[in-house]
Amino acid sequence: MAVGNRDAGGRYVALHQDATAIQLGTFSRKPDLSCYTPAGALKLNQSIAESATIQGGIAPRWRTTVVCGFVDDTTAVCWQYSPADTRFVEVGGWTT
Repeated sequence: MAVGNRDAGGRYVALHQDATAIQLGTFSRKPDLSCYTPAGALKLNQSIAESATIQGGIAPRWRTTVVCGFVDDTTAVCWQYSPADTRFVEVGGWTT
C-alpha cells in the first residue's frame, strides 16, 4: 500500500494481520508499487540481469510475497517479509 500526498511524495507501508502499518520506505514522486511471488521476483531478476540499461537484482529468501516500489524516478527497492525476523527486509532493487 502507498500512502502520500495527492501530488507527490509519501511512504510505502505493509499491513500486518493485526492491522499494524509498517513503513517499508519513502517515495519522492507518485507511488509505483508491485507485488511478486518469489518465482515472479526471480523471473524479474533474470530480466534485470539480461538488461543492458538496468542495474541491480532481486534475491528473494522466503516463500513470502516480494514487494517492489520506485522510491524516486529511477530507483526501485524490493522488500520481503521474513517469518523468522517477523518484519520486512530489503531483498534487492534496481536502477534504470
